[in-house]
Amino acid sequence: MNIRLSEISKLTGDGFDGIDIEIKGINKIEDAQAGEISFLHNPKYFSLLETTSAGAVIVPSDMKTERKDIALLRSKDPYGSFLKVLKMFYPEMPAADKGVHPSVYIGDNAGIGSDPSIGPFVSIGNNTSIGKNSQIQANVTIGNNVKIGDDVTIYSNVSIRENCVIGNNVIIQNGAVIGSDGFGFAPNTSGYEKIPQVGNVVIEDDVEIGANTCIDRATLGSTVIKKGAKLDNLLQIAHNVEIGESTVIAAQTGISGSTKIGQNCMIGGQAGFVGHIKVGTGCMIGAQAGIAGNLKDGSIVTGTPCREIAKQRKIDGALGRLPELLYRVRDLEKKTSD
Repeated sequence: MNIRLSEISKLTGDGFDGIDIEIKGINKIEDAQAGEISFLHNPKYFSLLETTSAGAVIVPSDMKTERKDIALLRSKDPYGSFLKVLKMFYPEMPAADKGVHPSVYIGDNAGIGSDPSIGPFVSIGNNTSIGKNSQIQANVTIGNNVKIGDDVTIYSNVSIRENCVIGNNVIIQNGAVIGSDGFGFAPNTSGYEKIPQVGNVVIEDDVEIGANTCIDRATLGSTVIKKGAKLDNLLQIAHNVEIGESTVIAAQTGISGSTKIGQNCMIGGQAGFVGHIKVGTGCMIGAQAGIAGNLKDGSIVTGTPCREIAKQRKIDGALGRLPELLYRVRDLEKKTSD
């Protein structure tokens, strides 16, 4: 695709400085060449504008440069403008071919909405319903009595167990498991007796679930992922957990049973949560944090066990000085013992 910068300007609603060049592609600021467009929105990388070979760059409205050999698309939201241009050059591709592949197994009383795209070797259980415009890749297994909404995209090798509910506009990446048994066992004289996990998982609208993430079904009731939440790869969400609207969680985080996380939280990778706690609205949790108790609305924490971030940084700084302090204490002990 080749498109003039003036047309891109109309698409994004941004003005531009420089020559109305023809743009043939989009690339990173470090790698972009003549005829390609890139973007800058993080001040950490602003200096790269002086060395890039890009033909045009999307920049903040007030950005200054001495360069006259490069076109600048000036935007109040460079990242948002970049997304529009990215989608122009790379329109969304369907996850599966239109229609239902002949190898698909469809159980008794199962219903599939209009305009489906369902790939080979998909298994759809009894009494399961799938809404319109579904896109389901190969080797997906959907259990009995599952309800799936409209415009859902499910990538290959996903398993959705019985009685789970998936909302509209949900994306489930490869290998995710929805509704596996919760980790419930009762000790007895012979070892551990499995506790039946008879609840389900409810995933509300506009949720995205990353590859190989596991969301356990509730013991009773539902494990709930609320509207607009975004879950990264390799998460473990235990039974009866609730994750609030528009909360984002990075990879390898583990959340123990019956923990409730509020809306608009941001959780870094490898964070760990004990069970039966409550995390408030708008919390920010650093990578590898250990959450052992309730957090109030708006908390910003890191560390294990987690502490308010300013306090934890002071502790980390002090720990870095411990070896020096240890030597000084030894020297003082020697002097006082002589």
